[in-house]
Amino acid sequence: MGCTVTFHDRIGRERLESAVEPMAADEALALIDSALAETVRLAFGAPACEIELSFVADPEMARLNFDHMGEREPTDVLSFPLHDWQLDEGRSHLAEDDGVSPPGPLLLGDVVIDVDQAVRQAAPGGWSVTEEVILLAIHGTLHLLGHDHADIDEEQAMRGIEHQVLASLHRKHREVDWKPGSLFDRAGHAVSSGT
Repeated sequence: MGCTVTFHDRIGRERLESAVEPMAADEALALIDSALAETVRLAFGAPACEIELSFVADPEMARLNFDHMGEREPTDVLSFPLHDWQLDEGRSHLAEDDGVSPPGPLLLGDVVIDVDQAVRQAAPGGWSVTEEVILLAIHGTLHLLGHDHADIDEEQAMRGIEHQVLASLHRKHREVDWKPGSLFDRAGHAVSSGT
């Protein structure tokens, strides 16, 4: 049981390692994996599931953002959910008409993170790129699970889960000098779902 994350490095190992320094890339990936498992546990429960997470650079993200959202510039994270969801008091449930009952783990969808954008967003806040990528991964995963921030109630539910996940990570990984809060805590931040 639990959530399995498959990472797709579309920027090259050296570029990823450079972005997450001084942390080792494998350590950063392990933290991201832990964050997504906790996100799924808090938002959906603990069913066996899978998430595909891709690291891309500005040109690919700009193309994806244009193709799926009609925007001409890169964004920090896009999510491509595979299921229809209903939310009940902040918890995700597969919609009754989704019709999915896989024999194995439930593939939730794809999260795509622009590492170039993460580097730019981390610098002014004084936190690490790893922390920024973790926040983007949590946020993108919540979009996979049907969360959105189109209205204030939805945003508050999403923000609450982000804060719970971060609090859990802070307890489990005390070796990390955590600084940021929810992505919603930042003025002007907006992310979008690719659907």
